Amino acid sequence: MQRPCSFLVTGIALLGTVLTTGCAVSSVQPDSKADIDQAREAIWAKELAIYAARGKGDLETYLANTSLHYMGWPPGWDKPSGQDQLRAGAAQMKGQAGEELTMDLTGFTLSGDTGVIYYGTHRTRLPGGAATDQRFHVIHVWTREQGEWKLIGALGRDGSMAQQGAAK
Repeated sequence: MQRPCSFLVTGIALLGTVLTTGCAVSSVQPDSKADIDQAREAIWAKELAIYAARGKGDLETYLANTSLHYMGWPPGWDKPSGQDQLRAGAAQMKGQAGEELTMDLTGFTLSGDTGVIYYGTHRTRLPGGAATDQRFHVIHVWTREQGEWKLIGALGRDGSMAQQGAAK
């Protein structure tokens, strides 16, 4: 028969082991400045390539950089959509060269295999070449899948009002 004191000591030792192991496993090391810089540069290069291809009427670069789990919410859409809708948009846009825009990186954060990039765009020509003056704010969420950055989430909003100082 086990003595109550022995049972208590065993229980305390087991609890201590679980807590120590749990803390060691759950402690997250912050990303180094070098990791953050490298991720930001890699992801920003992908963003620039996506928009350069869009200017030529090609959304295939966008599609090639999306995760199978991608979900995006473009400005003016009622709800987010996945790759199927993106493919449909790619088919509609194919060959509509002429979109012109500038991009301004405004923020980036990294947590392990997840990078979130924030930027603004100023579009002066629509696909097809018609002149316009549109500004958008974009947030893209990237995840590292098998060592490669893939776009998993996207949200765009009209940035015109904010650019005029009406919203902050």
